[in-house]
Amino acid sequence: MVSSPHEAMHRIFQEYPGLFSGVSEVLGVDFGPLVGVTVLPTDLTEARPVERRVDTLLRVDTDANGSYLLAIESQGKKDPAKSASWAYYLSYLHTKYRLPPVLLVVCQDRATAEWAARPVDIGPPEDIKSPIVDLISQGLGTLPAAALWRKLVAVDLSFYKSPISEELRDEGRAESRAEDILFILELRGITVPEDVRGRITGCDNTETLLGWLARALTTPSAEGLFSDE
Repeated sequence: MVSSPHEAMHRIFQEYPGLFSGVSEVLGVDFGPLVGVTVLPTDLTEARPVERRVDTLLRVDTDANGSYLLAIESQGKKDPAKSASWAYYLSYLHTKYRLPPVLLVVCQDRATAEWAARPVDIGPPEDIKSPIVDLISQGLGTLPAAALWRKLVAVDLSFYKSPISEELRDEGRAESRAEDILFILELRGITVPEDVRGRITGCDNTETLLGWLARALTTPSAEGLFSDE
């Protein structure tokens, strides 16, 4: 049964559509001023059957990662309408089978394959990714999910600039330099005590690590990395 709080949370935007502009400003997302709002029917049920078929659909069962759906489409040429159809297929399959869907598009030539491999944008503009990523990170705070979120967005941070992206890039550079220092010391046959190893891997200052990296080439001992400090 639908509750009053549930109804209030969305109906307020029907009564006061301009409220969305204020919310978007708080989120750091600029959709521009409203010039018109139309309340549309909320029933998403299709009134008449619409035939939509994938070329091949397989359920794949694995020992390690469970089961998933593999939808295979043959594509002979570029078709602007296909990207919307593919997004629909994946959403429908996930809803119907409750399994993660994977789409494989098999193409006859490289140009079609490169076209089919492009991201499908069906959401807001590209420039809202940064504030949303940062807001999610802030909202998770110190919860265990925060660490998982940081790993997920660290996969590819090249598409935007933001505080969390810069922080993660710095962390990646620091981790790489720490690994290089340890590698050089071990390659030179220098024993690295646990306390020294912990100090190296625990440092997040890239400039400090760069100095230690230079000393790692000549220092007679692991402790010698810190001789000038």
